[in-house]
Amino acid sequence: MLEKDIVPFVDTDGDVTLMVPWLLRERIRGVLPLERQAGVDGIDLRRAFPPLCLVGHFDKMVMDKGEEAMRNEFERLLPLMRSGGFIPSVDHQTPPHVTVVQYRTFRRLLDEYTTAAAQ
Repeated sequence: MLEKDIVPFVDTDGDVTLMVPWLLRERIRGVLPLERQAGVDGIDLRRAFPPLCLVGHFDKMVMDKGEEAMRNEFERLLPLMRSGGFIPSVDHQTPPHVTVVQYRTFRRLLDEYTTAAAQ
């Protein structure tokens, strides 16, 4: 797959730290969702395993706390975003109590911070 520029991902839950060496040996290059509630730090994973691609790690529990809380969460993730190979997202689903307006704020900030990370 890697010969065709396809990056293989594995759907994971919880703390993936111990399984990453095995995944990389098996030519798996990404994990998703990297769950914030599992206590894994994406920056620590990036330092330990630079080629590993990550999706997730946004703390969905702040989505109903307002724009400032979401902005703070994106600020926390910005160094990881700038390192490449990372797409911020919520794990599994947006909490059911998050309103459409709150989700639109999340999407607007996602666009803003992915643009900032790319510069």
